[in-house]
Amino acid sequence: MFFSIDDEVFRRLPALCVGVVLAEGARGMGAHPAVDALLDEAVRDAEQRLEGVHASDDPRVQPYREAFHELGMSPSRYPSSNIALLRRIAKGKGLWRVNPVVDLGNAISIKYGLPLGAHALGEKDVLELRFSRPNDVFVALGETEPDATLAPGELVYAVDGLVHTRRWTWRQSENGKVEPSTTRIAFPIDGFTGVNEAEVSAACEELAAVLRDEFGARAEVFLASAGAPRA
Repeated sequence: MFFSIDDEVFRRLPALCVGVVLAEGARGMGAHPAVDALLDEAVRDAEQRLEGVHASDDPRVQPYREAFHELGMSPSRYPSSNIALLRRIAKGKGLWRVNPVVDLGNAISIKYGLPLGAHALGEKDVLELRFSRPNDVFVALGETEPDATLAPGELVYAVDGLVHTRRWTWRQSENGKVEPSTTRIAFPIDGFTGVNEAEVSAACEELAAVLRDEFGARAEVFLASAGAPRA
């Protein structure tokens, strides 16, 4: 097992489903023109889709805004990662490059309008989607000290007591970030049964195919839901 969703999450979000790609043995963090092309195309398509439209009005992101409200979080103040990427594009700011694997994840996220994370995992790590606990620790990306504002009861992705993302898919941590030396990566893609599970599945399959073709990774696709919360 490398991925788990706590039962309490389904009590709050019963339709939640998470497609997960587990990639192992990825290599070649140098230039990847094919990944650059995918990201450039995704950004161009999003620019056209969002012309004259607020990113938050994109129909594909409405289920996440509703879910954030259900969890007591403002989707405007704490936008999910897919909304944050689309907002940046809608404002004409383009998109930064991080490294080829993260860039690939961003390309798939933008193309399908889905939140997609990339979490570096150790051999025995289990990535959990659960509510935060009193002793959890979160170190924001680019920081060195724990964020004292993390409180119990916040939906997070975590490995043991180290929080990888706060407020579900809002802010990433130094813990679990993907670097050139990373060889085992979990990519959760969040969605909702009866709403966009077909898009989640398609995004997972495309991501896995590119990871195999471009990075030589062993990539498997899993789907977690209330009936099967672990992978």
